Amino acid sequence: MILKYFTRSIHSVQAKLIIISLITWICIVLVAGSLFVVHRLTSVTPFHTNAIQYFTYVINDLGSPPDIERARTIFGQTGLKIAFQGDTGSWSLIEALPENNKIRYRLFSNSKTIYFGRYHGRHFLKSTHEKGTFVFEFSGYDKNKTHYLWLLLILLISLSLVLGGAYFAVKKVLAPINWLHEGVKEVGRGNLLHIVPENRKDEFGKLAAAFNAMTRRLHQMLEFKHQLLRDVSHELRSPLTRVKVALEFPSDDQMKKSISGDILEMETMVTAILENARLHHDQANLEKQSSDLAAVVKDIAVSFESRTPGVVFFEHGPVICEFDRARIKTVVVNILENAIKYSTRDSDPVTICLDRHPPWITVKITDTGIGMDKTKLHRVLEPFYRLDKSRSKQTGGYGLGLSLCKTIMDAHNGKIQIDSAPGKGTVVSLFLPLP
Repeated sequence: MILKYFTRSIHSVQAKLIIISLITWICIVLVAGSLFVVHRLTSVTPFHTNAIQYFTYVINDLGSPPDIERARTIFGQTGLKIAFQGDTGSWSLIEALPENNKIRYRLFSNSKTIYFGRYHGRHFLKSTHEKGTFVFEFSGYDKNKTHYLWLLLILLISLSLVLGGAYFAVKKVLAPINWLHEGVKEVGRGNLLHIVPENRKDEFGKLAAAFNAMTRRLHQMLEFKHQLLRDVSHELRSPLTRVKVALEFPSDDQMKKSISGDILEMETMVTAILENARLHHDQANLEKQSSDLAAVVKDIAVSFESRTPGVVFFEHGPVICEFDRARIKTVVVNILENAIKYSTRDSDPVTICLDRHPPWITVKITDTGIGMDKTKLHRVLEPFYRLDKSRSKQTGGYGLGLSLCKTIMDAHNGKIQIDSAPGKGTVVSLFLPLP
């Protein structure tokens, strides 16, 4: 179990980032240490020269013959222990001075009379002089093993704390990855309402926001499909029922005409449904071309001039952009049909205006008809939604016209906006992106 957890952890992004940080730290230490060694090697010759001069000064300061009392004074000031052996006598301030053959001496730098040696962790310097032989011991170099062990322990604890802090810091920074992982699993289980926290200002926060937007969109698409199935079943049930009833009676011309009308109604509805669904899933295959939008809209407006209360198109000059002529014609015709249908005899003519409002080209269609309740505007673009609760075909359509318009505008990377008020008419604005 522990091995499995370790294997999984070592392959995680957090572990990899920590390992990279550790390797980087080691490389920095190695580079800094190498520079220090190079600096030490380049500065060792001046140091040795100064050291030789210092010990020469100490020997001269001891006098001739060398004075042990002066040596004690120097020891009290510097901690340097001195031993002397010569023709005028010998003395030593070094406790348990090892014999010369036990100390491994080597020549000190470029000097020919000064030797450096070690013995059981003790450091000595021997100088041959005309006065005799001097031996110096550096008491400050005595290694306190317990002290260094404590330093090593503190170093290890400090390094562990640094690595631990780095681990938790990296874990906190990468926490959104775990949230996204849980979110993906929830989506895989079918829970499209799962929300990933978005309380971050960095790239992970943007990724979480994009993930939530994606799941919301997927949920809306599935809800659209479910609603579509419910509405289709509702809309087809009535004509199918009428067909079944008609088949129970003797056949005559009137009955055949009724059945044919119901079948035509179902064919028309199915065609509209398939067209709507095809545009939802085949948006990339629009036949876009650079055309004069004003000319297309004007041709449509002319075809509606004879219908009450009439259509007025305000000239604005050529408006060139890329669009699918057939699809945009479908949109404009659908909206004009609704505007005419819900206008009264006393209504003003329907007006069409084109304008540029970067980054959009706007087609605004305005009528002064019966209008709509503002609380219902958000639903009029849904499939099969009709303001007529009786769903009577006398009002025309199946509630798919505006839904199809929205689908076509979405396919053009545009949008459709509806503003209305009861008794004051309706304004439908179509937005197409500027080239």
